[in-house]
Amino acid sequence: MLVAHPGVGKTRTINEGRDLVMNLPEFHLGPISMTFASLVDKLVKSKRCIIRPGEDPLEYNTMYICADELGAFISKYDNEMIDGLANFYYNTPYSQTRRTSDINVKINSPQVNILCGSTPQNLTDLMPEKAWGQGFTSRLMMVFSDERIVGDDFAEQEEINFSDLQSDLGMINEIIGQFEVTEAYRKAVNDWRGCGEPPVPNHPKLIHYVTRRREHLYKLSMISAIDRSNHLLLTVDDFNRAMGWLLEAETHMIEIFKAGATNADAQAMDEIVHYIIVNDRGHGVSEQKITRFASDKIPIQSVLRVIEILERSGQIVLRGVDRSTKLRYYTVPSPSVE
Repeated sequence: MLVAHPGVGKTRTINEGRDLVMNLPEFHLGPISMTFASLVDKLVKSKRCIIRPGEDPLEYNTMYICADELGAFISKYDNEMIDGLANFYYNTPYSQTRRTSDINVKINSPQVNILCGSTPQNLTDLMPEKAWGQGFTSRLMMVFSDERIVGDDFAEQEEINFSDLQSDLGMINEIIGQFEVTEAYRKAVNDWRGCGEPPVPNHPKLIHYVTRRREHLYKLSMISAIDRSNHLLLTVDDFNRAMGWLLEAETHMIEIFKAGATNADAQAMDEIVHYIIVNDRGHGVSEQKITRFASDKIPIQSVLRVIEILERSGQIVLRGVDRSTKLRYYTVPSPSVE
């Protein structure tokens, strides 16, 4: 999951990935908006068969869900959808009996890939607090960035040649088999585990994610190996490369929760501070005007509490008190220069 504020580039990045894989044979792209029942129906139809000389054909059901906004895929938190997706994580056989009929749906080898985007606010709004203690979120790798690249919109666009990448993806799509590990890879993993798998993310919402870090590491190692060569062999180089990716993503994961924690009061506080800055003519802004402005943003019973929090946190300071009217005047302190 790519998480970023609007305008950073999630949609463009996800669309590039989708365009690159659309030319692969037997590639099944799932619809963006669907119920879990329709997802299962689509997955039943998304079968792939690989012929193996001298062996039985390899059959499995595979689907790629690509949504530039998570809310378009899951419009609201749905236990059936969330639990169902978590069930597909290990590719174990899945069966479902429809309540409205006697039809029994069975998929021996289900496999679902998801690439989606979300803003921090939408993610925290969609996922209730209890969701972070369940299995779905622990199976996600969230990549956060707030970097905004400023470029020249009118500069001549350089054409990027994706032919080599398309060729590589085609070859990867045909490779089958089980990965093996070198002794050096095995030792690197066991040494890391023996040290407690440091550095361990300690954010409360990542407690259950931590339990699957090793699985994420293995999958990233496989991506590294298949990117490096056609040999299904994990080496210590793949361990180091995968670990670098994992730690880079985890370093920024907690920023998602900070960025998505904005609530109505916090937004109102920012607007009040901005209002004082704009309307301060050197003598501060009266509490009466601030109260009137704030009452349009938040419930009236919260206004005095919000102003008090702003004052106690140092975001606004008392400029003075009018002797005749007893009105208090507030201003925004100038940023300190170190």
